[in-house]
Amino acid sequence: MLVADIVSVVKPYLFKNKTNLYYMKIYFYCILTVLFLSSCANIIMPDGGEKDTSAPNLAKIYPPSKAINFKEKKITFYFDENIAANNWNDFFFISPLLKGEIKHKIKNKELTLFLDDTLKDNTTYSLILNNCIKDVNEGNILKNLEYLFSTSEQIDTLTIKGKLIDAKTLEPKKNTWVFLHKESLIDSLSFKSKPTYITKSNDEGYFSFGNINDLKYNIFSISGLDFTYQEGDEIGFKNELIYSGKDSNLIIYMSDPLYKKDTIKTTDTLEQVESKLTGSLNIESNLDTNIIIQLYKGDKLYKEDFFSKSPYIINNIPAGEYTLYLIIDDNNNHIWDTGSFAIKQQPEKVYFYEKPVNIRTNWDLEVNWAISE
Repeated sequence: MLVADIVSVVKPYLFKNKTNLYYMKIYFYCILTVLFLSSCANIIMPDGGEKDTSAPNLAKIYPPSKAINFKEKKITFYFDENIAANNWNDFFFISPLLKGEIKHKIKNKELTLFLDDTLKDNTTYSLILNNCIKDVNEGNILKNLEYLFSTSEQIDTLTIKGKLIDAKTLEPKKNTWVFLHKESLIDSLSFKSKPTYITKSNDEGYFSFGNINDLKYNIFSISGLDFTYQEGDEIGFKNELIYSGKDSNLIIYMSDPLYKKDTIKTTDTLEQVESKLTGSLNIESNLDTNIIIQLYKGDKLYKEDFFSKSPYIINNIPAGEYTLYLIIDDNNNHIWDTGSFAIKQQPEKVYFYEKPVNIRTNWDLEVNWAISE
């Protein structure tokens, strides 16, 4: 019933005597009561608002980042909301490395790091906390958080940058350790002792050493979880020494030293191929060396041939779409040779043809492929 309807019913009874103040009061009390009940019947609960998608904000750090003559035993980060650790052991590291582990403690909005080890003199340290912190309520991750300090009177500013690439597939190697060893380190110990500086590649394979000093280094990368080579790890390295502040845009090709040759993944017999509708591939190239041509169907090696000069002609290819790879076969052994740290041998170069190769029935597909080594 509407408020107006209720009032029209009770009004004649209340105002039989218009001068009666008592009835007028009852009238107004009735109106207020009806209005209150009507509003209560239409209450709409709040929907909670928009979902929080923002990562925690750093309010302050003590001591401040880029502190010099550093002698503190702990560092405290203050955030604008309650926080929690996010896969801490997977993401947190310090460069240069310390002998022991850096302990951490989280309480409400505060993160404290405890530096129990003795720090080296005249050294700039980088604490990397990217992806280490998230908010408690929604789990939003703080992607970028780094802290610098120096035990000398200045912060080192030199850098070394580059990219990690899988030598066989040419895909970027993400979240992979890269490290620097001092020039004086014996080569045979490089995978058995802790590096001087460490960093990790990002999702695009890029890495960066920042705030390092002016020295020459050996540079390596390992796909494992620690800093030493384990069977099954992929490794990458440069044969020459790297100069901090001068060498950048490095490309490091990674490979498994124990790599086994790909096998042809096809169920076609010679008779089946001949009975199918097939086409041919004719590749013109500027190379004058031994090469291996590989055709992949999806992620399976379908066909492989070997050539010493252009053109490279492959016949009887079943119609369909393929991806095309070319390998520089330096030793002409008809095998892609992986890298070997022991003899300082880089993986044989692999090139990928960026367009899909579409083989059509009774058709000779011509490809002009200019390659710069």
